[in-house]
Amino acid sequence: MSRWAARAVLESAAADDSLEKHLTDSQTLDILKRSFYPDSPPTNESKSSFETKTSAINVVPSALGRYDIKQIQDDTLWLSAEAKINEVAALRIVVLERQTRPAAQLQESSLTDNAPLGGSSLNGSRFQPALSASRSALLSKPTNNDVTATEPWESNDARRTRLFHILLAERRYRIKTCRYLIITALCSSGDGRARANQGLASVPAWVEKVGHEILTTWEVYGVSRLSGKNIFIDGVDAVRSRIRGLEEGSGWFQDRGLQESIEAVWCESQILEMVAVLETMLAMFIGLTQLSRSDVVLSWYRLMSDYGFFEVFKPDLYDTHELQLQSLSSLVSLALFRIPNALHTIDALSASTTATEESVGGAAYLLNPNTCNEVTELLANAASECLRVASPAVLAWSIILQNLREQAFVVRDQRENRQSIRASERFRIGNSPDGESTEHPLMRSSGSSLRRLSSTGSDTPQQQTFLEQLLDKVLLVAVDGDPVAYLARAAVDGSSVLNVVATLSVGFCTPFGSDHRGKWGLKMRHILLDLVKATLRLIDYQPDLIEATLAILNGSESYWQLLKRPREFREAEPAAIFLEDEAFMSRLFYEAQSRFPYETLPYLEFCRALAISFAEQGEEGIPAMWPKLARTESFTSALPMSFTAYQLIQDDEESSFIQLTADLEITENEQVRAMTYYKTLKQSNSVILAESMNLRRVPQGTKGIVLSETKPLVVRWYHEYSPLAYLGMLLNSASLKGSMTGQSLQGNSQSPEIVVEIIDLLSIMLFAAAKGASAQKASFSALEMTQSILDEASVGLNHGQDIISVVFDIFEQELSRQSKGTEEAHLGILIRCVQFAQALLHVMPDRVWPFLGRSILTGAKDSDSQLNIVLASTEMAMGRYDFLVGCIHLFEALVEDAVTHAVVRKSPTRAVARFTAPQPLGTGVSQIVMKNVLLRFQRTMIHVYESLPTWKFVQMDQKFEINSRLSTIFHQLLTCCFGIEDQPDINQKLNGSLIPAAEHTINVLLAPSGTDLTQDYLTSILQEGVYQALSVEPPNSMYWVQQTVSALELITTLLRLNTMLEYPRSRLEEQMLESVSLLARTYTSYPMFRQPVIELLDVLVQNADMVNGQPVSLLSHMGQDAATQFLEVLLLIDEPLCNRGLSVTIWKLLSKVVSKRQQWFAIFVLTGEAPRKVIKKRMSDSSSHNHRASLLQVALDRLSNIGRLQPRTASAMLEFVAFAADSWPWILAIAERHPYFLTAITDYVSQVETVSNTTQNRSNQAEVEYYKIQITSYITEILAMYTHYARLAGKNSYAKDLLPNLAYVSKAAIVAPEYNASLHSNLRQNFEARFGDCKLTAFKRTSLRPALLGDSFYYDLDLAHQMLKLDSGWKGRDRGGFAAEFARANVNLSVVEAQISLLHSWKFLAVELSKSLAKDDEYQKIMAEVVTDCLRTNAQNTLPQVVFKRLAQSRGDLAFALLQCLIKAHSARPEVKSILFTAWDAMRAHGRDLATVFDNDQAPYCRTLLKILCLSLQSHASLHPSQGFTNHERPQSDPRPSAANATLTTSLEILKVIVAHGFRSLTTLLHSHNNQNNPLVLPADFALLSAILRTSLQVPGIERHTTTLLSIFADAQTSRYTSTLLSWSDQLTTNRDPVYGELSINFLLEMSVSPALAEALAVEGILNHISNTNLIKYLRTSNRGFGPFDQPARMYNIWVRGILPLLLNLLHAIGASMAAEISAALTQFPGQIARANTVFTYYSNPPPPSSLPAMGVKDEETRGYITLSMISEAQTLATITTILDIYRDAGPSAGVVSAEIQDIGWDKARVREDVE
Repeated sequence: MSRWAARAVLESAAADDSLEKHLTDSQTLDILKRSFYPDSPPTNESKSSFETKTSAINVVPSALGRYDIKQIQDDTLWLSAEAKINEVAALRIVVLERQTRPAAQLQESSLTDNAPLGGSSLNGSRFQPALSASRSALLSKPTNNDVTATEPWESNDARRTRLFHILLAERRYRIKTCRYLIITALCSSGDGRARANQGLASVPAWVEKVGHEILTTWEVYGVSRLSGKNIFIDGVDAVRSRIRGLEEGSGWFQDRGLQESIEAVWCESQILEMVAVLETMLAMFIGLTQLSRSDVVLSWYRLMSDYGFFEVFKPDLYDTHELQLQSLSSLVSLALFRIPNALHTIDALSASTTATEESVGGAAYLLNPNTCNEVTELLANAASECLRVASPAVLAWSIILQNLREQAFVVRDQRENRQSIRASERFRIGNSPDGESTEHPLMRSSGSSLRRLSSTGSDTPQQQTFLEQLLDKVLLVAVDGDPVAYLARAAVDGSSVLNVVATLSVGFCTPFGSDHRGKWGLKMRHILLDLVKATLRLIDYQPDLIEATLAILNGSESYWQLLKRPREFREAEPAAIFLEDEAFMSRLFYEAQSRFPYETLPYLEFCRALAISFAEQGEEGIPAMWPKLARTESFTSALPMSFTAYQLIQDDEESSFIQLTADLEITENEQVRAMTYYKTLKQSNSVILAESMNLRRVPQGTKGIVLSETKPLVVRWYHEYSPLAYLGMLLNSASLKGSMTGQSLQGNSQSPEIVVEIIDLLSIMLFAAAKGASAQKASFSALEMTQSILDEASVGLNHGQDIISVVFDIFEQELSRQSKGTEEAHLGILIRCVQFAQALLHVMPDRVWPFLGRSILTGAKDSDSQLNIVLASTEMAMGRYDFLVGCIHLFEALVEDAVTHAVVRKSPTRAVARFTAPQPLGTGVSQIVMKNVLLRFQRTMIHVYESLPTWKFVQMDQKFEINSRLSTIFHQLLTCCFGIEDQPDINQKLNGSLIPAAEHTINVLLAPSGTDLTQDYLTSILQEGVYQALSVEPPNSMYWVQQTVSALELITTLLRLNTMLEYPRSRLEEQMLESVSLLARTYTSYPMFRQPVIELLDVLVQNADMVNGQPVSLLSHMGQDAATQFLEVLLLIDEPLCNRGLSVTIWKLLSKVVSKRQQWFAIFVLTGEAPRKVIKKRMSDSSSHNHRASLLQVALDRLSNIGRLQPRTASAMLEFVAFAADSWPWILAIAERHPYFLTAITDYVSQVETVSNTTQNRSNQAEVEYYKIQITSYITEILAMYTHYARLAGKNSYAKDLLPNLAYVSKAAIVAPEYNASLHSNLRQNFEARFGDCKLTAFKRTSLRPALLGDSFYYDLDLAHQMLKLDSGWKGRDRGGFAAEFARANVNLSVVEAQISLLHSWKFLAVELSKSLAKDDEYQKIMAEVVTDCLRTNAQNTLPQVVFKRLAQSRGDLAFALLQCLIKAHSARPEVKSILFTAWDAMRAHGRDLATVFDNDQAPYCRTLLKILCLSLQSHASLHPSQGFTNHERPQSDPRPSAANATLTTSLEILKVIVAHGFRSLTTLLHSHNNQNNPLVLPADFALLSAILRTSLQVPGIERHTTTLLSIFADAQTSRYTSTLLSWSDQLTTNRDPVYGELSINFLLEMSVSPALAEALAVEGILNHISNTNLIKYLRTSNRGFGPFDQPARMYNIWVRGILPLLLNLLHAIGASMAAEISAALTQFPGQIARANTVFTYYSNPPPPSSLPAMGVKDEETRGYITLSMISEAQTLATITTILDIYRDAGPSAGVVSAEIQDIGWDKARVREDVE
């Protein structure tokens, strides 16, 4: 793991405590504190401990298991002997090798497969360079595993070689971790707010505490508690031991002989350890506040002298790390001296004496003359050899000695003066005997033991002060001349120390100081800044000093890196220190300012370096540099040769002063002057202002000092003007000339370098304005600050011009020159102009977008893209791509601006009035312009993305950065366009300006066919990421990590988008499936790659399941070995760091694997074995049960302690188990055999109400609440499946035992969700009131960005923040803005979603329990209560319709299923009877008019309610015993009058509202909306009404309400609507099936069951009505009639089950008066009667086939079959004819005329004979 990996791991662990527990453990701390020391050797105690840990009582040896304990013991003893470390430490390495073996196997295979790809398939791309980038050097880079490439993986040599690599890596990581902790402690202040201000907010506070604890143990000022020596001396010893290791070699594998690969790894590891030790020492030296100890200084410089400051000593592989070792040696050598402290100490010593020769090594080095003497000698030797690495220390020591000598001379002069005065006094007094008594008693010596003496305590010539003694000691060093001067001369002249300082600042401090967001690099540059400050005493203003100072101020940070620097770093910035230091300002800046504009570049460079500082001026928060650019009082220039309008006013030896006798024009070129002074009738305000500010001329009478008397004279005029305005004029003159080489302003050649620096300065100031405006003390907005800068720079420009237009004109001119290839072309100008545009975009986007819309940069107006031309002609040839990187940054800013201001630009524009507020920032930009600009940029960037692999790169970091940023931009484009606002018309989306660019991205990256160059390159990015991660020391920058992570995220988004847009499978997806093994290696190679890899695999699994047919198997592309290794790595889940996000993502992936038809992969996951091995084990009779660990087993084990798991993790794991059990039922047997799993989850459900009460952290309370419900839901689902399994296995008692634990579930699942209606309503109203046309639903997530439950669940909080962050109402006061409201709404919806999920799971479990416990009285009560609660909750709904629709249907389904079980179980509990009233309340709450209900999307739920009504009526109905109830169970009318009346009242109301009026409503709705493809009314609806009617009429006591019944059906005209439906039934057929005819007849039949209703039907002439319908006519006119096998078969059903029973009911209800009409009706069906006569003839006397048609048998295949309907037909006809015969025979006695009762023609005797 590199320093970047360590930093990433530490900073990502802020939310988890596992790493904190590990690093704060006493044993771990002890290991870290001993980082400088060698590992402890083997001892008897360590051997005894090792034997105990590996004994059989602790570990069972098993060669068949996952490990071989004998092999582990042997390897441990071998490693202990070979490495000379104790056995316990060796055992740890051996175990670590075993744990990381699967990952190492995957990584080994990637060494050859994953080498970065060169481009070989460009096919003539426009960006193909002349020289393709060769990667041979990169591929030959030594790696950890090269030595095992040809050896068997499991061989002893290969395994022990891996132990060698791991041991070395562990040593490196230990020192690097210690180094990081120390730097964190030194870069922070301990206070949380201070830590945030220092950019350390992402680092946990405990990291700083651990660092301080290590420093406390080390005792940097004293003696370490571990070694008895100072820790710095221990560090020096550690460096020496590594050097000896380099000289002597590793000494490993002596039996195999010397192996070059082993020694190469050993050497590189020793060097890297040295680098880490030196960095740690440097950090501690920087943190010192006192002078270094003398023994430390001597120890260090002796080491440096022995090895020539690493300039002479150059071991193998030194070249790779030469810069680091030499730079660190130089910085440590310099930091040792603590120059400010040393100079202060010398000043203090000038007033008193200090320690003498009795000083020990613990004293400060300046207090020990011997130390100073030896240091001088060692540095003199280094100076004599011209060691450049030592030159900063040599210069620093010479400065200290120079100051020492000056102070010593001052003290000596003072003493000599005092001695002279004392001698004079003695001479005057003479030989007085009282002379000695004149000395004051306090001045007498107190003895030789007194260590401190006053400097004036003795005036004898022999008495010297300590400074003099020290100086004399130093001067004893034998050098050529004065040692002090010799050291200074050797450093400055011999070693060019100032160039070394510049190199250190630029080449090391910045690139190797990026820890803590670059603050570590700033602190290293402080050391060099102290040196330069001290040098100002010796060196005057000169180019080398300026160059060194600027290098320290700027470092090597690019403009884009400066943009990322936190504002809170102002205290650590060298520029801030420079601005606040009088010496720096007076000796350097003011000197450069006084020479401006004669010497322009130094002043501009200083201004640029200081303008970036966030040091503030005054209470208004204005940057300290701005006032200095606004006004200055000197103007230095060379006078024109012909200019004589001045007079000499003072002349002396030192200087000459002159005064102007006429105005001195600053503008020299006449053409430019004419253009500048041109005035229209309305004189230019800018010219007037320029005149008043003395920008055009130096006025008459101005005095000046002559700096150079040679012609032309150089004069510094005491003239006040604005440098910033003057710089604007310089740019304008360059723009007007159209050339960068002409003389346009007095004394200045507008060279490209000057133009570059001016534009760069303007960009920096714009950036600082935007940053400064965010400060709390800032009094101005970013726009106001920016406007003040631009106005000041535009003062001297022409009317109608400003500095923005000038810069843009220069940009266009330079682009034209670049395309023409002229010699005047300068790439730096283009780069700075792009930076300017990017900086301006943040505050004035309305100026940048229109310019880019007409610019030739990306090919406006169908011109060629100048960006492409510059790339191909200039940058690709150089191998540096600064202009391209700048354009990418600009493109990124454009996309961000389009997103950030999307809402503002969608809002209606207000009319501009005089006193109205200005328009919001970002308005006034045309959407068409934005679309065109973004599309042109995107086309160019896609081409760059495709062809980048073949480009030549001088700096690989640029390649990594380009890849990273382009992938991120493409990802943002797609996410912003399709991640929210599921709008059918994509052009109407909030981010509509991004749509063309996003569509172009999709077309290229998701192309189903054609070139696959882009997709191949995406794969090559992953390969390069793996390759870099596996190198011993990956690159210093994080771009190689970021490019891999951003590529993975882009691929994931593209594949999700492909599915969401329903596109065909893309080439990219196919390639990712083919590269699954590469993804597995990527996962194992680096910690930051893991989560994006898992998310990508998740999408691949999900997309594979969506294809028709068998999905693609991931294992088929990975291979069995790689799959086995990858799954073993996955077994660790998130260990050892316990990354919750990664853990949840992994379990989500596994849930999809086991449920998305990835059978082989699922078997791997569930069993830990390959499918073939599982089959062999099942077929084998072996009794061995050596099963490999599986992910299922891991889940069951962890869930056995579910109360200790994080809620999110527990939810994801339970989801995996639930999906696994649902797809693979045998999983339940494994769960059953687990000793704790089922008990643990059952206990959780029974105690779930107490979970939230134990949470102390209020911030986590909401998370616990919705995850508590979600966890309960998954557990309920698992218990439901296990209940089913137990029932099938005959374990019926399980359901009974489970029942008492479900009290919470049964209530929580049914209760109405905690939907905060007021929260959502107020949020919607307030949001839309503030943001106009922007709707709240625009931020609803789509499937492109799936989210877990939480504060970003429904509304995308991240995108909303990105789009609304500039609005003050987003954050609000005290975090009470829309952001907090969004989060609260998402949390509330998360709770609702969890409750819906719980309801579904409870429905599953409740139904399953009912199958086992339906007869159980206790469970019947529970079921009845659940049914009642479901219906009551639905009736009392307060939820919005979109939520209620899902919930109501689920509750309704649950109530219906449970009620079915209750009715089937013949439950007579009163709770069951009361369901009727609750059901009716729910029905009335839902809607009384069925037409209204069925005319919208509520019909499914209404049908469920009707079914429940029908079932609930059955509990009150009086049914025949044969229909279900036994005699003793038959429901009787409630003996309580009130209850019986309520039942009757409810039944009658149901008959009225639901049956009578409902039938009419449905009939009308069916007729008006007869759409067979999407019908509103279904045949089942009429059947359901018939069932309700039938059940209602069976309610006891209903027969006593005849009048009410008649009134109900009469008012609704039910019979008429029924006959009407029958009359339409022939037109409402489906596949010639007259279903509505049967339904209408059946409904009439149910009505006729009631005698009163039957009589009413007869009175209304129902028989006449139905006989005239087309359907009945068709039945009557059939000659041979319809049988059960004739088509349509429903015609026979209408006859048998409808007409005949109806006639019988009418005859039975009315009696004799109806007999004639009944007989007449039957005679109208001669065909049916004739068929009925012969239906049984076949069996008594089988006829010949020829006569079958005459008998009504149409199909010979069906002859001889008897159906129940045929028997029913015969029975009904027999009953009717018997009754008719009785009435006919009775005649007048029955009140009928016998002749009117016709013979229907049914041959009773024949049928009887046939039957018999």
